[in-house]
Amino acid sequence: MLHGKHFQNGSKTLVIVFQNAAKPLNEAIPAIFNNKCDQKQVAEMHERYTWIKFAERVKEADYLFIKDHFSSVYGWYFIDSGTFIYEQLNTELTAFIKSHGYQKVIAFGSSKGGTGALLYGLINPLITHVFSLVPQIHVADFINTLCPDEKRLFFADNTAFEEQVNQIFYSPQLYEQKTTSAIYFYTGLLDIQFKPLLQYREFLQKMGIASKLFCNRSNERHTRLVNQYTPFIFGVLEDLIRNETIQTEREAVQLGIDSYILKAE
Repeated sequence: MLHGKHFQNGSKTLVIVFQNAAKPLNEAIPAIFNNKCDQKQVAEMHERYTWIKFAERVKEADYLFIKDHFSSVYGWYFIDSGTFIYEQLNTELTAFIKSHGYQKVIAFGSSKGGTGALLYGLINPLITHVFSLVPQIHVADFINTLCPDEKRLFFADNTAFEEQVNQIFYSPQLYEQKTTSAIYFYTGLLDIQFKPLLQYREFLQKMGIASKLFCNRSNERHTRLVNQYTPFIFGVLEDLIRNETIQTEREAVQLGIDSYILKAE
């Protein structure tokens, strides 16, 4: 179940990169649903990893790029055609981390990758840091916006499962063992799930789980909040790897204990 690419640089730090939904995969959803695009073609699309250039440049860490080939297209790393898979995938991820002796583990990703990074940061005690970019907190709501006619791929016509998916981050079992991960979120005022993320941070606070938020005040929306602000994203990620704050302070202004805004360009 755990598949992807492992870049080894001899480091005790691992960055787990959860993939966002690439445009070709999104565009292929109707064809996949109508059996006009086979799983071999889908598998080939999953071979195109994002954030590879960062891994090639920053050699202080090892990297694990994880595939999300579930539900015939992708599954936010926790659903596969009406079934939850995160417990099994987490077991395999734990075994992988232990087998390589990693001491610091950073879960990182944007959009559905941000959702995956957050989820495993909550349930895997070996993950020490989470950097989650524009994540979907209510995944079913997002699916019903993205591809309502094809949502059977993900939920298998199970409305009860669909609601469970939508409320996954409010599921008590995720918090049976309180995470010790340092959690960092990045979002923008116009992101599709900006308000749900703010509400979720309030929930985390009530659960005794701290998090930090980087907020972008621009007029950019979901995808462009990421691809137009890579210097900021790379800077924060490099700081997390190096135990520094130099680049973060260069790119953002701290407003309080747990909130930052990006500096105006």
